Amino acid sequence: MECLYGFASSISRDLVCGAINQLRYPCYFNNLIEELEKEEGNLIVTRNDVQKFVAHANNQTRTTAEVVNHWLQDAENDIDNVNQLLKEARTKKSCCFGHSPNWIWRYCVGKKLANKTRDLEKRIQRGRPYIQIERNTTLPSSTLDILSEKCMNFDSRESSYEKLMEALKDNEVAMIGLYGMGGCGKTTLGMEVTKIAKAEDLFDKVLFVPVSSTVDVPRIQEKIASSMGYGFPENEKGERERAQRLCMRLTQENKLLVILDDVWEKLDFGAIGIPFFEHHKGCKVLITTRSEAVCTSMDCQRMIHLPILTSEEAWALFQEKALITEGTPDTVKHLARLISNECKGLPVAIAAVASTLKGKAEVEWRVALGRLKSSKPMNIEKGLQDPYKCLQLSYDNLDSEEAKSLFLLCSVFPEDYEIPTELLTRCAIGLGVVGEVRSYEEARSEVIAAKIKLMSSCLLLNAFHERVKMHDFHRNVAHLIAKNEDKVIKCELEKDATLEQISVRYLWCVKFPNDLDCSSLEFLCIKTKLEISDQIFRRMENLRVMYLDNGGWHKLPLSTMTFKTLKNLRCLILSNWVLSDISFISDMKKLECLALSDCYLPSFLELQNDGVVAQLTNLKSLMLYKCDMETNNFDVVRRIPRLEELCIINRQQEWDVYNENTIKFSNTFSVPQELQWYTIKLGSLRQDDEDDDANFISHKRTLLLSCFHISNKAIKDLAKKAKVLSIANTQGGAKNIIPDIFQLEKGDIHELNKLEICNSKEIECLVDTSNHLSEVGILFSELLKLKICKMDQLRVLWHGCIPPSGPFEKLEKLNLSNCAQLTSFFTHAIVQSHVQSTIFQNLQEVIISGCRELKYVFSANTVRGLPQLKVLKIKDCNQLDQIVEDIVPSTPDMNYPLAHQDQKQELDEIIQDEQHQQFLNPHFEPNQLEIFPESTAIPGTHSMLHFISMFPAIGL
Repeated sequence: MECLYGFASSISRDLVCGAINQLRYPCYFNNLIEELEKEEGNLIVTRNDVQKFVAHANNQTRTTAEVVNHWLQDAENDIDNVNQLLKEARTKKSCCFGHSPNWIWRYCVGKKLANKTRDLEKRIQRGRPYIQIERNTTLPSSTLDILSEKCMNFDSRESSYEKLMEALKDNEVAMIGLYGMGGCGKTTLGMEVTKIAKAEDLFDKVLFVPVSSTVDVPRIQEKIASSMGYGFPENEKGERERAQRLCMRLTQENKLLVILDDVWEKLDFGAIGIPFFEHHKGCKVLITTRSEAVCTSMDCQRMIHLPILTSEEAWALFQEKALITEGTPDTVKHLARLISNECKGLPVAIAAVASTLKGKAEVEWRVALGRLKSSKPMNIEKGLQDPYKCLQLSYDNLDSEEAKSLFLLCSVFPEDYEIPTELLTRCAIGLGVVGEVRSYEEARSEVIAAKIKLMSSCLLLNAFHERVKMHDFHRNVAHLIAKNEDKVIKCELEKDATLEQISVRYLWCVKFPNDLDCSSLEFLCIKTKLEISDQIFRRMENLRVMYLDNGGWHKLPLSTMTFKTLKNLRCLILSNWVLSDISFISDMKKLECLALSDCYLPSFLELQNDGVVAQLTNLKSLMLYKCDMETNNFDVVRRIPRLEELCIINRQQEWDVYNENTIKFSNTFSVPQELQWYTIKLGSLRQDDEDDDANFISHKRTLLLSCFHISNKAIKDLAKKAKVLSIANTQGGAKNIIPDIFQLEKGDIHELNKLEICNSKEIECLVDTSNHLSEVGILFSELLKLKICKMDQLRVLWHGCIPPSGPFEKLEKLNLSNCAQLTSFFTHAIVQSHVQSTIFQNLQEVIISGCRELKYVFSANTVRGLPQLKVLKIKDCNQLDQIVEDIVPSTPDMNYPLAHQDQKQELDEIIQDEQHQQFLNPHFEPNQLEIFPESTAIPGTHSMLHFISMFPAIGL
């Protein structure tokens, strides 16, 4: 009987629930319309992303699977059907002579709305795998305007400019040639044309590609491809295959302008992959060259000459670069005018000379003028003697020998080569550019100062990613200067370097010659894909810097036996080699810098002998970048007596996995006494490391560990002094970072600028001062960026008392993600007691995601110290009730100023004001405030309005 009763109850319950479920169709009709509208919007967003994915694949000359195209068609059909259904649902249907809704119609249409919403959800789920999450960001058209120097409006160039723009707009003109002498401004005008063509939408795509005197087809192909955001398939390395692939991609653009800058000889478009006009009518090419003959050889339909400046135009430019104003003494103005005339109207010469004389005394202006007038023409092409003399003067006028030496060193690198600042610095120090200095750090500072001087004198250009480059005109002058000073510079990229009987001082080559006089060689770079015979090093007794780079796909063996003969070597840089051993460095008594990149070597065991290590009395900088080693015990490092810099970056391990055998610092390891600069990266905290290695190395004291055991004293000593610290998988039982790992009162991590902690499952709070009231000193006073992610047990950032000075006073960026137990930044007792804190007073950006227990973001007391806040992004915080806790209390509170008591009434009035109703909508779209209500509880009205009113910096 009981079984029958239970069965009947179950049936009754199901019937009731089913009936209630059916009633929601007519009763919640308007809600069903809103839900379908929202899901339609989500489908449109997903559809657009999939279309971008397909377009990107097409741009990469790849085809997408047919299932993707089917999904897009189904999505379009769904959107059409939804529009029809919504149109039907919005039609007013009633019964009883219009006095009540038509419930039967509502039921039928409501059911359709609910079913269609579920269909859209499934469609979206099936489409998400087709979305490409990351793509290269399209560079804004304004970028070139920022990087290039503004083009002055000179009358003498107006005609050339108008002819150029007319040719660009003429659909029958496919090839345009812009020619003029070196340094007259062809590149600058080409950049200006690029900007204007983009601004006026003359072409769908505009590409600016440097060529230079040495035609390197693979490099040109790479430049064009990267400008298009296109990447060649890894299995296609041949020039012909890449040319076909590149041509296929370029023909996808309806209207395309390719600007080839600094062309010295006829180019084979077929070999590069640039489509000819007869095959693609929308492709137009503009070349800039020094030779009219090049324009003729390339069948340019329009050839436009760019003249030099008139004397008055040259004077205007000279005044701008030399800062000649009305207040400048007349005698200096007179000298400046005469010097301007000597520059013969060439912009590059004017800029260089004027910049080096800027701010100088009158006597120096007189000396400069005398040098220009008395200079003998050099052995260079006709028409260029005067500009070369001007650049010679700019070099002579540099007031430091360090800058002059660095200028010559930069000219060793190939044309258009973007020189990494770190590489340039190491080579310059090795060559003695800055003389003998007490420490490597001081030498670095001297090199950077010389680099800045060259850039301010327009003799060196800035480039992306901590790099510099030299204008080819300046480079040619440097080679002539070096020859006159008996410091011959040779850069040979295609064949053996041959200098007959002339001794060479600096050499960059791809294959070392057998008959070259090496007795004076001080700098040697061999960048090759071939094996190198160690016999060539026997005749290089004066070599100071050696850079051997294997540019092939596979490591080649390199014998180091004869390295022992390089007694004078100061800097050794080896890249992508299999080394026989490392013991040779014990014979290099003068070696100051050893940098190994992507090399394989047995171990450092050869140096374990204290007597051997003690001989390395001059080794100050050691860099091991992604090297494979059989034995990885680095205890020997601590016995290098004068080591000041240590850089160790191991190969990337799998995500969140650290191999203990990769790099090993035992507990007996101690930090070298003179170590000032270190960059150590063991493993990776995540797959999308925001810091690339180039930026990582640029920091002075940086430590990244994917496994951090608190018992390792050596690692802790490095972490205490770090400026950038990233740690994961903290082990050893620590419940907090301070004081369980680092101490409160001894200045640990006092200089820290950036802190990142990930995947440390034992940590419950960042700082716990609850039992250390009397010991709390200055904490995190220099911290600018704080990122915490995947900390399962983290409950608060700070537990206990806060020092009066206020922590995080310089913090600018705060990023918290996937901290499932985090409820607040500070414990409640701190919030109540700390009224006038300087916490977060410089905070500009806050990003929070996946903190599902977080109740509020800021406390009321803390929030008054956030005048700089500009960015707030919150996602997946289910329990978030308020952005600011207890914004305006219902009863007077002594912790709030009177102005805040009065604000409650003002906010109530704002809520009633229709013009402010936009703030009540959680979907409002200011650029820097994002809250995702689909996964985050919507903050209360008073909280949101008060938050907005308090932070005008967000810019709503």
